[in-house]
Amino acid sequence: MLRMANSRLKRRMLWIGLWAALAAVLLCVGPAAGERPSPARGSFPGKKVLWVDSYHEGYAWTAGIERGIRQVLQNSGVQLRIERMNTKWNREEGFRQAAALKAKAVIEEFRPDVVIASDDNAAKYLIVPHLKDTDLSVVFCGINWDASPYGLPCRNVTGMVEVEPVETLVRHLRRYAEGDRLGYLSADTVSERKVVSAYNQRFFNGQMKSYLARDFAQFKELFLRAQQEVDMLYIANHSDMPGWDSTLAEDFLARHVKLPTGSRLAYMERYVIVTVAKVPEEQGEWAARTALRILDGAVPGAIPLAANERASLTLNLKMAKAAGIVLPISTLNAASKVIGQEALR
Repeated sequence: MLRMANSRLKRRMLWIGLWAALAAVLLCVGPAAGERPSPARGSFPGKKVLWVDSYHEGYAWTAGIERGIRQVLQNSGVQLRIERMNTKWNREEGFRQAAALKAKAVIEEFRPDVVIASDDNAAKYLIVPHLKDTDLSVVFCGINWDASPYGLPCRNVTGMVEVEPVETLVRHLRRYAEGDRLGYLSADTVSERKVVSAYNQRFFNGQMKSYLARDFAQFKELFLRAQQEVDMLYIANHSDMPGWDSTLAEDFLARHVKLPTGSRLAYMERYVIVTVAKVPEEQGEWAARTALRILDGAVPGAIPLAANERASLTLNLKMAKAAGIVLPISTLNAASKVIGQEALR
């Protein structure tokens, strides 16, 4: 019996030795064939990255992208410069073209190794007419849904398109809705009309009803009308809406909401019951990591386009209570954030 036990022990020790040897080999081999190790931080002293922001400093989406870029480039040795086109509030064609020419002049003066350009206006007014198919490497982020209308990607341009967790949000709203009729309430802008068209084409077979408000007064009228016409309401962007008052808007919605409401934008969380939001930091992080890959020798045209995948779930108990909706414990536990608890006291 003792000899059998010793024999089993020897076999066990032999297998342990073989597995240890195999693990050591794998550790020495490094990444599998075809995988490219991430560039080491601090390995790019003297290199320059210019980020061209379509919008303005302090805009919530832009701020998230900036956090992502800075987090990745921190301690990389890269010099980062920011040029803001400020085209959120300035919609005139002449202004936007002039902003792109100003960014082009900054590129010529700063001579960056890589340009990061965020959102559609930078693509339309800067990348396409001035940077596309040049020798300057460009990484875009925040282009909504599809970059092909801009002829991207191309040999010197790659990027991350911005997609939205629409179906996930609507699945949450349907749990508390009495029917399937979906409404979309937002500021009446060119971009929001584009979103409505894309949603109806991609997800809702033309059945989503849109309510586009020219100002805050009309927003309130359309909200009240939507309560009678749909079963759940997607409340989108207010950032271009004249007369918007955050405190008055929150109070108005809390007094009149009767059905499940939701949004895709983190800064709308105080106004709706469910927010399934994109994470802007993801766009900035991906763009900055891709810039480092290019500085490390990768060719932009060989880097496939990406799409954002991360989302955060925020639940607003104040708005849920106002609408007479009880959120289950399982959903509350799954949330990234729960706000409005003071309404339950």
